[in-house]
Amino acid sequence: HGNILHPFASFMIMQTTKTMALRVRQQSKTALAIAEFLESHPKVTKVMYPGLASHPQKDLADKYHRDNLHGGMLWFDIVGGSEAGTRLMNTIQRPWSLCENLGATESIITACAVMTHANMLPEDRLKVGITDGFIRVSCGIEDTSDLIKALKAALDQV
Repeated sequence: HGNILHPFASFMIMQTTKTMALRVRQQSKTALAIAEFLESHPKVTKVMYPGLASHPQKDLADKYHRDNLHGGMLWFDIVGGSEAGTRLMNTIQRPWSLCENLGATESIITACAVMTHANMLPEDRLKVGITDGFIRVSCGIEDTSDLIKALKAALDQV
């Protein structure tokens, strides 16, 4: 076997690379819009996305990210800690998916303290920057306004 790809795996890689530029543009556009929305929401205390003017390394991101495409990943802190994160996960609707994955064509949201990092002690999570209210977002290719509408509805219920 070694490092030679199976023909079907090769075919799938070729198919996905054909649309990669389109997907990255949409994911970046969506992530910026969501990050800007989150910055103005009263239940959000902090938003980290390199495309935001408020990001501490915005100039560096602009220098290295071609065409101001800063990717589809962002995170934010929600008021109310892990209880609020759990409520957010319980109320978020489609097109969002709850998943411990990243980089899919579907938009994914995760309350890390109660999902991906639930097995860590709180003090160990804090050492690596994961607060109780840390919410990770991986933007997909769905309609941006649909994602913001669903996120707003869920946040307003927290």
